[in-house]
Formats: sequence, structure tokens, C-alpha cells
Amino acid sequence: SIRGVGSISPLSSDDTSAVMYVDDLPQPAYGIAPSLLDTERVEVLRGPQGTLFGRNTQAGAINVVSRRPTFDRSFTVGGEVGSHGYGLGQFTANGALIPDTLAGRLAVRWNGFGGDIPNVAAGGTEGGLTIGAARGSLLFTPDDRTEALLTFNYGRETTHSPRFMLRDAPNFPVSATDPKTLNEGEMGSGNLRIRHEFDSFVLNSQTAFQRVTSSTLNDATDALVYARMPQRPGTLPTWAIPGADILNFSLRENTFLQEFRASSLPDSPVAWTTGINYYRLESAAGRDGHALTPPFTLQGGLQDNHLLVNSYAAFGEVTVPVSERLKATFGLRGTHEEKEADYQYRGNGLPRLPVSYAQKASLDDDFLTGRAMLSYDWTPGIMTYASVSRGYVTAGFPTYSFNSTFSKPESAFPASTSWTYETGFKSKLLDDRLTLNGSVFFNNVKNGHLLLFSTSQVAFSTVALDYQTYGGELELAAKVTPDFDIFGGIGYTHGELKNVPVGNIPGVKSGNRVPNVPEFTGNIGAEYRWSAETIGLPGRFAARASYQFVDDRAADIANTFDLRAYGIVNAKLTWQNGDVTVYGFANNLFDKRYEAWGQSFGTVPTVRVGQGRVVGVGTSFSF
Repeated sequence: SIRGVGSISPLSSDDTSAVMYVDDLPQPAYGIAPSLLDTERVEVLRGPQGTLFGRNTQAGAINVVSRRPTFDRSFTVGGEVGSHGYGLGQFTANGALIPDTLAGRLAVRWNGFGGDIPNVAAGGTEGGLTIGAARGSLLFTPDDRTEALLTFNYGRETTHSPRFMLRDAPNFPVSATDPKTLNEGEMGSGNLRIRHEFDSFVLNSQTAFQRVTSSTLNDATDALVYARMPQRPGTLPTWAIPGADILNFSLRENTFLQEFRASSLPDSPVAWTTGINYYRLESAAGRDGHALTPPFTLQGGLQDNHLLVNSYAAFGEVTVPVSERLKATFGLRGTHEEKEADYQYRGNGLPRLPVSYAQKASLDDDFLTGRAMLSYDWTPGIMTYASVSRGYVTAGFPTYSFNSTFSKPESAFPASTSWTYETGFKSKLLDDRLTLNGSVFFNNVKNGHLLLFSTSQVAFSTVALDYQTYGGELELAAKVTPDFDIFGGIGYTHGELKNVPVGNIPGVKSGNRVPNVPEFTGNIGAEYRWSAETIGLPGRFAARASYQFVDDRAADIANTFDLRAYGIVNAKLTWQNGDVTVYGFANNLFDKRYEAWGQSFGTVPTVRVGQGRVVGVGTSFSF
């Protein structure tokens, strides 16, 4: 979520409020997280981005921008080792294949972590991961006005991360699932972007295909959690039997994107962009449930679900100089979407489960998104702005059916709409040695897609509720001396539910805090560089330290408990001499086992924790 808008665990690949992009290609909500392998920068665009970025960016967009090939020959190899079995190795190669015409770049990374959460039921540890990623790209420049960039990405991830752990367990964090949770995911994509500059405008084309597969095997009943829950008289604790409550999930998604975009030349007095976009998502999701512990028996049987999304959009935005210092920006996007769902279910013979059930459903959705903004340049280094934006998250169907085991049709969740109002300033002062930016915002969300957890059925569903968030942000970066930098920021966000029908959902009422939204966040850090000759070495040293604070947050829409506030300290000391770099690092220096996510099983609070302290060393060589 961004500025309190969004849901931390969407129930559909098509249900995101803050969309992640990799080189302008939207990523589905399910699947593996994008790797930051060979990344140039990460752009966080706050507020609705529906005009130029497109569908479902109600909260904002996060754009990962990869390094492009260049015509300079270079190679880099590096690695890290650390505590708890942490390790990383990576390699990049770049150079001209045909001088001034064709350049190529290859980057490969492996990353591993042994885990730091003891499992008292199955033995060993959980929280481990293995990640492999590769990216290859070709840049073709036949003339000064034309370029084509073809990129291939591949990623594979295996993790062992328990989702629900008893919050107040002795020696927390500790897991008691048997077997251990196993998540495996794989992603591959091809992305072709062509740019040609005409005499009066620039034409861009993007053609992309992406395939994502994932599977999850998990014991649905952590023994520590269920030992705290009320037991039915005369029943055996089946949750303590290894393999008694197993849920297997599988997912395969194919996405296709085609966009044509025309825009003004960089030096044009009137900046404009217009284009058309087509997006297609095909999803096949399976679930195989075998559970003996009530009420998990209601999740038994086989699901075979298929979803199809076709989205068509046309968009345009223009920035016009009203006066020498005042500019006005107007943008609008019109979208038509068609969605189909096919749910197939077959029981596994346990009591209360149907033999089979099938459902087909479809919907169409037409909507407008856009923004209007005024900006004023007080000086070449100071500007202020005010904007209003329309956000939208489309209606849709959940990937996994909630009602098939009850022989009931699955209902579509409604579209969510929002208006966002923002004003702020951006400045570069003291000969660009100080950057200071600030903003205040207000989000009014109708039918926001949030999660409702049913303890009696042990399942999540989407609930559409109105809510509002408002707050402000202030961030700075300063070069105190040529060798000393400081940076930091502070944010305040207040979010609460609005217009909740009385008694509609137990414990959920107007005024409740929006889940997973900390009121205060902050970060501060510094970097200092000095000559290594002070200790008789060539090259230079750099010391960097940062602190991040996250306030407490409501765990769910009923506000049954709060996730605790936390602060994380990271530190790094680097020595560099020419093309050789050696460094030591400490991530989460004080080993804060922060609560990243939470859910209450009746009166039993459970959480998912972040990674603990990792201390290690690393090196890289360029040649």
C-alpha cells in the first residue's frame, strides 16, 4: 500500500492498488517479487497513476528501471557471505557486439539464506530462501533517431516462510508446522521497446509477454496456534498429527501487453503524450485440500479455476504553460475491460463437502481515470504544485473460490473508486547541495478492497469498505561537505474506515483504523568518505548507516490487535581502490524481529515476522 491505500494481500492477481512495474511491464500480484538485479533505480510514484501507467494504480506505482546496455566493454563479478547461511553471487557483462549499432548486456545473480526461525514440530529452521535471476538485453541503434531494446528476464525462487506464528510463543519467533511451508515460483518474460524520433514527435512501441508459475505446500494448522484455540469436547487434536491438514496451491499466469505511445519532443514548449494500450491476463489456479481438523475440512477437495482479463485503453496527457512560471497539466484515460471466470470443484469424500460444483461468470467494466495539476516555479530551484486525481481498481473475481465447497456461486467484488488531493513543494537549494521536498495529501476511497478473515471457516474474502487517509511527508538530502552526506524523511498517515453499516461485520465499524497503515514512519542516515591513506592503504573508505522507523499498525479491519512499532538499523563500511571493492555490512543490526503482517484466529493473535540480523562481508571486481 502507498499512503494508506491498498491491501497487503490481494485475493486476485487482478486486484492491486499499488502496481509494481519492471521496465514498464506490470507485474501480477501473485508470483515472485521482482529481483533488483542490475537495477539502475527504483521510482516510487505516489498517488493515482491511472493516466500514463494505467489500470489499478489507485495508490500509486513502483517502477523498477534496469540498467541498459552501453557500447563500453565492462565486466563485474561479486559476492557476499554472512550469518545464517546468507550468500550472494552475481556477474554482469556489457559491451558492443557491433560497434555503434548493437550492444548487449548480461546479468546473473544467485542469492540464498539458510533461515532463522526454529521449527519445533518438523525440526530445523524456516525462513530460508534461494533466489536465482538472470537478465539479458540487446540495444539496437541503426541510426540517430531509432533504437530498439529487447530484454529477457528469468527468475526462480524457493522459500520456507511460515505465514501464521503464535505471537506470544516462548522464544518467539518459532514455528510448529509439519511439514514445513514450501513456496516455489518461476518467472520468465520478454520485453521489446522500440523508439523512433520523427521531426515533430516521438513514437514508442512496447510488446511484452510474461509467464509466472508458483506453488505452495503448507500445513494449515500450526500446532502452537491451535493448542491455544478452544477444542470441541471429545475430539482428538488432529492438528498435532503431521500431514493431517495440508493445502496445496498452484498458479500459472500468462500476460501480454501491447502499447503504442506518441509524445512531444523533449524541448517542446507544450509537453504531451497520447497512446493506446492492450493488456491480457490468463490465469489457471488449482487447490488441493486434505484436512481433518475442523473447520479446515471445509477447504478440502480440488479446485481448478480459470480467469481471463482483456483490457483496452486509450489515454492522453498535456502540460501547457499558462504563463512564464505557471503550468497546467491535464490527463485522461478511458478503459474497457472484459473478465471471465470458470470455477471447477470436486470433493474428496469428506463429510459436508459436495461431490462437485461448477460456475461460469463474466463482467464488463468501463471507467475513466485521470488527473489535473497546477505547478508554479518560484525560482529555478523551487516549485509548488496542487493536484486532484481519480483512482480506480477494477471489479473482478477472486483467483481461488471461497464458496465452491458450499455449492454456492462466487460473487464478483465491486470496483473501487477514489479521489486524491495533494499539494506540496520541491526544491534544490544551496547550489543543489540541499534537496528538500514536502507534501500533504487526502485520499477518499469508495469500496476499497480489504481483507476479511473468517475464523469459523479459516478463509479470507474480499470486503469492500469506504475509508479515508490523510497525512504529509517531508524528505531531505544534503551534501554537508564534499565527503559527508545526510538524508532522511518523516511521514504521517491517518487512515480510518467510513460509512460501515452497523452490525454488518462483527467488530468492524466506522472509525476503525485501516489495516497495516502506520501513523508515523521515518528514516535518517548518513555517509562519510575519507582517504584510506590515513592507515597506509590506497583508495578510499566510505561508512554508511541508516535507521528506519515504522509505527504500530492495526492487524485487521476489526482492529483485534496492533502490530508493534519497530526500528531497523543498517550499517556498511566499504573500501574501494580503482576497480576493487571490499565491504562489511550488518542488516538489521540489533536483530529486531519485527511483525510484518498479522491475523487473529478468534482471540489468538498470529503474525509473520521479518528477517533477523544478517552480518557479512562482500567484494566486487570490475575489469
